[in-house]
Amino acid sequence: MNILSLLTPKSEIDYINEDASLLKVIQKFDENNYLAIPIISKEGKYVGTVSSGDLLGCVRDNFNLSLKDAADMPLRNVRRLKDNKAVKANCRFEVILDAILSQNFVPVVDDDENFIGIVTRKEVIKWLNGEYIRLSEKAGETENYGTGSAVK
Repeated sequence: MNILSLLTPKSEIDYINEDASLLKVIQKFDENNYLAIPIISKEGKYVGTVSSGDLLGCVRDNFNLSLKDAADMPLRNVRRLKDNKAVKANCRFEVILDAILSQNFVPVVDDDENFIGIVTRKEVIKWLNGEYIRLSEKAGETENYGTGSAVK
């Protein structure tokens, strides 16, 4: 299984530059209802992941933070509790499965560590479901109920 078939490319997703301000990050989360977003360096390298929990922690730790202060605070000053583990584009599918158990998305990098996109939990589940149906139909164990297949 080539994980690139599950990849949502960098050009089709939102990410944030590591030099972005806290205010810009908060606005992006608010506009898009994100729970987490990849952080990318100027050079295009995957830096980490900022989550809504990280932002809440920053607001808690800086309770008197004004909008001007948030606009002046760089994202790199926000303490991140956990970064989504990135994988190489040529990794085995099992590596993606292991990562996706604890992450909503898996950042994917090329051999030079350049960020090329993400694999989402939804895409992995859709692929696994398709494989399950395909194998079940091959074995003659399914009945079609209109919108999908069900195992007997």
